[in-house]
Amino acid sequence: MSAHVVAIDLGSTGVKVAVVDDGGRVHAGAGEVLPVITTPDGGVEQDPNEWWAAIGRCTRRALDASPLDGADIGLIAVTSQYTSTTAVDAAGNALTNTVMWMDRRGKRHNTAVDPDAIPRWLDIHGMPPSGNDDIGHVALIRSLWPDAYDHAAAFVEPMDYVAARLTGTVTATQNTMFPMLSVDNRVWNLTEYSDELLALSGLDPTKLPPLVPLGQPRGPITADAAAHLGVSAGAIVMGATIDSVTTAVGTGAIDATHCGLVIGTTSVMATHVASKRMDPEHGLTTAPSPLPHSWFLVAENGIGGKALDVFVNQLVYPDDGLTGERPHDAFERVLAAAADVPVGANGVMFFPWLVGSMAPGFERNQRGGFVGLGLTSDRRDMARAVLEGVALNAAWLLPHFSALAGHAYDHVTLGGGGAASPLWGQILADCFGVSVRRLADSSTTNAHGAALLALAEAGRATLADLPSMLRVEAVHEPVATRHAAYQDLLGAFVDFHDRAAPFYANLPSSFPKDLEP
Repeated sequence: MSAHVVAIDLGSTGVKVAVVDDGGRVHAGAGEVLPVITTPDGGVEQDPNEWWAAIGRCTRRALDASPLDGADIGLIAVTSQYTSTTAVDAAGNALTNTVMWMDRRGKRHNTAVDPDAIPRWLDIHGMPPSGNDDIGHVALIRSLWPDAYDHAAAFVEPMDYVAARLTGTVTATQNTMFPMLSVDNRVWNLTEYSDELLALSGLDPTKLPPLVPLGQPRGPITADAAAHLGVSAGAIVMGATIDSVTTAVGTGAIDATHCGLVIGTTSVMATHVASKRMDPEHGLTTAPSPLPHSWFLVAENGIGGKALDVFVNQLVYPDDGLTGERPHDAFERVLAAAADVPVGANGVMFFPWLVGSMAPGFERNQRGGFVGLGLTSDRRDMARAVLEGVALNAAWLLPHFSALAGHAYDHVTLGGGGAASPLWGQILADCFGVSVRRLADSSTTNAHGAALLALAEAGRATLADLPSMLRVEAVHEPVATRHAAYQDLLGAFVDFHDRAAPFYANLPSSFPKDLEP
C-alpha cells in the first residue's frame, strides 16, 4: 500500500487539504473559505454538506498541483475544529446544520445543570459542562429540529462526520468525543462511555457514536468517496482527530519538552503530557491523544489570525461603500504598514477577545477592541496593535501553560497562517522573551500534522521521526529592550481584561443577544 497522504484540515472558517509524500514532505495544498450562518439569537452554524463539497474540490486541486496522482494516495488523514455538533444518519449523512463552537444558544437548553456535580466532572472528565458544549448543542438540536433529533443515529464532531462520509460508517474515539463530556479521561484509550457522566449529562447513549481505539484506522474509503476526492479506491482512512492534536504534532510538540503555537482563525498552544491534568482557573485541561499513552495539553487562546482578517476586511477595506475596492495584496499592505510602527503602536492597544476571552482569562462574555486612540492615531498604529494584541494574549498564556506542562520553554514553534509573517514571528519572540521557530509551509501546519500522524499510525515513521520532518523558515530571537517594553504592556493588557470583565458579565438584557451568559 502506498503511504502518500491526502490530509484534510477542516477549520472553523475554512478547509485546507495537503498532499504529503511518504517522507513527510508537503507537495501541494489547496483551501476554501467556508460560509458561516449567524442568527439573531446568538446562533452560529455551518452546512456540513458544503464542507463535503469543498473537501472534494480542494483535494482535486491539491492533487493537480502536486507531482503525485490520485492513484498514488494510500492514506487519508482527517483533523478538524471541535465542540461543533452535527446530527447524522447511520451512513454519516447530515440531518441538520452543524451547531458551531461559537454558538451561544445551547446554554438555554442545557441538560447538565447540577452545580454540585462539577467536582465529579472535573475528576472524571477534566472539564465541567457549560451549555456551550456538545451537551448543550444536542439539547438545542432536540429543541430546534425535533424530527432530526428523533431520526439521528448519532451526534458527532466534524472530524467524525468527515470520517463517516469517507468510510460510510459512523465512529468516534475517546479523543474526538472529548467535547461530549461522556468518557472517563483518567484512563487512556477507553472504548466505552461513562455511565456516571451520561447520567449527569442527560444524553441518550443510543444516540452517541460507537467508540473505536485511538490510533487505529477508521476503515477503507468507499468507492463514492474515492471518486469524490479523486483518490485511489484502495486508500485507508486513518484515525481522525481533534485539530489541537495535529497542532501539536505539526509543530513537533510530541512531548512536554516542546511547545507549539498555531495562529490560524484562532490562536492555539499545544503539547503532550503523560497524564490527565487540569487548571480550571485558567481554562486549561488535557484530553486523551492518539499518541500512545499521552494526553494533549491544549490551550485555546481565542481569536488569532481572524483578528487581522476582521481588521483588514471590516475596517481597512470594508465592502460598505465607504472605501475603494479591496486590493489583491491587502494583507501585505497592512503588514508592511505595521512594520513601520514602533513597539507599543504609538499608544494604541488591541484586545483580541472578539468571541470571548479564552485561556488564560476564560471570560466568554468578554469582548475586545482598540483603546488608546488619540488625535494622531492612524490605521498603521491599529495594524501594529492587532499583531501585538494577539501576541500579548499568547504571552499571558505561556507561563500558565508551562506550569501545567511542567516544563520551562526556551523556544516556541510557530505554525498556521500567522507564521507566514516574519513581523508577527518577531513580535511573538519579543513578547515571550524566548526564541520563536517559524515554520515553512505554515498554512498547512494542521494538515501536515495530520499527515505525519497518519504515517506514524501506519507504521511508516516513528513518533520520534516526526519533528525532523518539519522545515523551519526562520528563528526569531527576542530583543531584551523590546521584551522589557512588552512586559510593561502585558501588565496593562491583563489589568484591562480583569477590570472590564465585570462590565461584560453584567450587561443589560437589551445588549446584543450573542453576549448573553
